Amino acid sequence: MRQQYLARARQVIGEVDLDYLTLYRRFAENDWAAIKLDDAVAVAALWIGIAPREVVTMLHQGPYIQYQVHVKQSPVLVMSQYAKGTVIQVMHRLQIRQQWMALSRERPFNLKLES
Repeated sequence: MRQQYLARARQVIGEVDLDYLTLYRRFAENDWAAIKLDDAVAVAALWIGIAPREVVTMLHQGPYIQYQVHVKQSPVLVMSQYAKGTVIQVMHRLQIRQQWMALSRERPFNLKLES
């Protein structure tokens, strides 16, 4: 799963030769950046059809959860809830986007102003 996380992170960041240690050093201690990375990794993974459960497992291998659990001693259960919540939020956003795209194809906007 760590390799899957790394593959999606490389895709999101745009650095094909990025190794996990560099990724970890870059993101682990910056909560905001690490959470944004997890979000983007989840979007990329779900977008290509990886099952939500697998994406949750994948997020457990990301720098944010690894740092929180192994350095800050955060409970694994709390971090599991974070991973599940992230995936649920991303799925919801993707569903809204798909609905919006379907609706805009179905009914093009009429932007004429009445005089």
